[in-house]
Amino acid sequence: MHEMIKKAKLLGIETRGISDHEFIHSVYFRDPNGYVVELTVKQENHDESLDPTKNNARQILSEWQYNKV
Repeated sequence: MHEMIKKAKLLGIETRGISDHEFIHSVYFRDPNGYVVELTVKQENHDESLDPTKNNARQILSEWQYNKV
């Protein structure tokens, strides 16, 4: 990932990152049309973090929807 950032900067590509999202690390590049492109790298806990039997995502979403009103 660090190599991609270095290469992009050498080519004059707008670059943001590395962002730590706990289960992935992301770096963001802006393409010639102005769109943001995200490059991600999985972390060791990636699969477990996305496992709905372990991450309580449905309950978190339900509580968020209930409380946002």
